[in-house]
Amino acid sequence: MFKTENHLPEIQVTMDNFYLDFQPETYIDGDRFEYADAISEHKKLFLTLLECRDESEAQEKTEEFVYFCVTHDIPFMFVYSELLTIYRSLIRTLSQEEDLENIKKLDHYFDELEMQITEAYFHKFLRRLATKNHLRLSHITNLIEKNMMIHYQHHIEWMIQLINYIENYEDEYPSPEMNPRNCSFGKWLHTMSIRSIASTNFQEVNRLHESLHTLALDVVLQCQNRTQTARTLIHLMQRINYISLEIGNEIAIIHDMLMIEEYSKDPLTGLLTRRLFEKIISTQIEIAKATETQCSIMMCDLDYFKKINDTYGHLAGDQVIQNFSEILRTVLRKSDFMFRFGGEEFIIILPSTSQTNARKIAQKICDYTATQEVLFETTPLHYTVSIGVIAINTDSTNCILKETISRYVAEVDAKLYLAKKNGRNRVE
Repeated sequence: MFKTENHLPEIQVTMDNFYLDFQPETYIDGDRFEYADAISEHKKLFLTLLECRDESEAQEKTEEFVYFCVTHDIPFMFVYSELLTIYRSLIRTLSQEEDLENIKKLDHYFDELEMQITEAYFHKFLRRLATKNHLRLSHITNLIEKNMMIHYQHHIEWMIQLINYIENYEDEYPSPEMNPRNCSFGKWLHTMSIRSIASTNFQEVNRLHESLHTLALDVVLQCQNRTQTARTLIHLMQRINYISLEIGNEIAIIHDMLMIEEYSKDPLTGLLTRRLFEKIISTQIEIAKATETQCSIMMCDLDYFKKINDTYGHLAGDQVIQNFSEILRTVLRKSDFMFRFGGEEFIIILPSTSQTNARKIAQKICDYTATQEVLFETTPLHYTVSIGVIAINTDSTNCILKETISRYVAEVDAKLYLAKKNGRNRVE
């Protein structure tokens, strides 16, 4: 067996160089920091594995290392690349020393290690993928109004069947429908009448769906012909999972746009009314969980609005509110939920949007508003807006109660208050 303990200093330097771009201190954004932190822990576990001196200990540490990788969504190709980087570094050193005996041992050691890591990763990845899809299914089941999401539910059921097939193909487990026009999702996609509001999104869903079936057919044929390797199947299934989530995201956008058309509107602004907020935010949290996307909330309040009303009258105030409503429609997407929450207060739900991106959008609204001139009769009116932004942490939102929604509203309201306190015409 190759003695890695004789080369630990070199392995340490190689790994430090490999992980140079993943140091936690180089990140500011919370999600990226968490990932960098996970990479650091992953590095420690990998070093511990390479320090093992007997096979039983190595097997135990391999399982521990791979379990951490899979549960923290560290891609297999990343793991494989670091393994290959260490191997190349050691082979270069041994070649320079002309140590042929240890080169052979090194080849054998890394071949075995790669095989053990790949097999362990494959089985744990499939189980985690199955668990994730069952969770996605449960979130859609929790929706009060499934509407378009019922079709994504059918797609997820197809995904679960594919995973079960890969795990049990030797027992002649039935494969899912491979023709993209004949699966439940495909039948719906190709027989429905596409409404103009969502035609572009439907075309994208169709493209993604056909790509996914092409990859899935490759997986099934490899299993049937016994030509599959764990490494290839991991790569294909990671790609299929990514496309599956993209399909879910597109369906959610279509769902949101069609629902916005159906809901009742505020007569002055044409925006959604406050009484719909609780129902819609509950649905959006479940959809965010099902599609593994982020969701953010923005609260806007027009600055010194009372002064406009007191000076020019309520008709002038109404005109300013209508103008701001048009700004929201101009800047935001058709799939964003815009509510008139109070007199001059607005709240927006931004599906599939991180807090960082939500803040950028809020700043654009803030800047755009400050340039506006509303002509009331013959008087030009100028106004600004203060905005608070939060992201909904769907990972920690297990049960969506009224208290949960009230807490989110209180959090974004506190951010809005901070924007007011810090001088108005700003985003917090």
